[in-house]
Amino acid sequence: MISVELVVSLKIPDVTALTAANAIRRRLGYEEALESLDRAEYYLLELDVGDRAEAEELARDLAENTNLFVNPNKHAYEIRLPEDRSPDARDDGAWIVNVLVTNPEDASAEGIVAALRDRHGYASVVEAKTGLLWTMRLNAEDEKQAREIAEDITVTRSQSHGLLMNPHFQEYEVWMGA
Repeated sequence: MISVELVVSLKIPDVTALTAANAIRRRLGYEEALESLDRAEYYLLELDVGDRAEAEELARDLAENTNLFVNPNKHAYEIRLPEDRSPDARDDGAWIVNVLVTNPEDASAEGIVAALRDRHGYASVVEAKTGLLWTMRLNAEDEKQAREIAEDITVTRSQSHGLLMNPHFQEYEVWMGA
């Protein structure tokens, strides 16, 4: 079993991410800390294939030949394996922090797997996980502070703390680096 990440983003400016970044800077007080905020649809696919090359080829086929993930007119996509995440958490002095927001009650991943297996004939797709991937470039003194800022930006606790996820029904995962 090989896990593959399929990250789908808009080709045009993402007004949702731009609006969220504006609110984070102005309402949450992170004018100096938040350099940029990007958003992408995230899919973690568990594939029953022999090797890495086969997994990447299957993921590319799923992205390009089904209508479940990518509309080529408006989306760009990236395929990567979780173990290939860059451990380099700094880029031109800013910390790169990724926050994956998921909803454990969301059945869309099960629907995607069923559609891929039953309608499209992709028997090698065993499981899927879906979510929103927020990528932040943060100015912080160290990695610990960057993580703390990212978590404060993410988890909604009040009108002045958090914006990107509701802790009552969503979960999040943080990792550093690109």
